[in-house]
Amino acid sequence: MSGRPRIKFCHIRKQLKELGIYWVPDKDKGSHGSFVGPDQDGNIHAFTLPRSQQSEVNRDYLAALRRRFGLIGKKWANFF
Repeated sequence: MSGRPRIKFCHIRKQLKELGIYWVPDKDKGSHGSFVGPDQDGNIHAFTLPRSQQSEVNRDYLAALRRRFGLIGKKWANFF
């Protein structure tokens, strides 16, 4: 293990749902699922996570998720 901090997946999923970003498990690829929702400009994006990250999410994945959906400023500060 790399020893990097992790955050519970269920907490992230709940917080993103409040922002209009939803979890969609991939039916064809059982080892992955995606968060789907709008960015700050209203464009719809998807961010895929492997199953290994679905109990606790590595901070690197969280940073990439933040960039994908434009979670900056107050939205990001209130995330936790």
